[in-house]
Amino acid sequence: MSDNLVFSHDVLSSADLVIDARYAGSRNGNASDEPLTHLLKLSNQGGFRIRGKREDPLLITIFSSLEDQDWPDDVDLSTGVLTYYGDNKKPGRKLDETKRYGNNLLELIFENLHLGKREQIPPFMNLP
Repeated sequence: MSDNLVFSHDVLSSADLVIDARYAGSRNGNASDEPLTHLLKLSNQGGFRIRGKREDPLLITIFSSLEDQDWPDDVDLSTGVLTYYGDNKKPGRKLDETKRYGNNLLELIFENLHLGKREQIPPFMNLP
């Protein structure tokens, strides 16, 4: 059991992903503090964080603090359904006009799905 297993920040780049383990961040006061960037080799900003290139992602995580009262992201633990609003929260903007291109990423995934290119769809993880 990994109830007490903690990986320090300095070993994250070589640490295994273990259920219920804890992964320590650093204390620099910026985005480099996040352990996910180092553990999973992900981009470190935005709701959609990827490993690889945006045009050819290898892993996609959806990150939410679940704290925005006006746009209440939610995870239904009984069904596994994630309701995610993303960052396009300004009226009048097109669906794909976002700073981090999350909706463009979803468009790529849906296009690959409908073209029968399932092997080009990376795994998704939800990380609160």
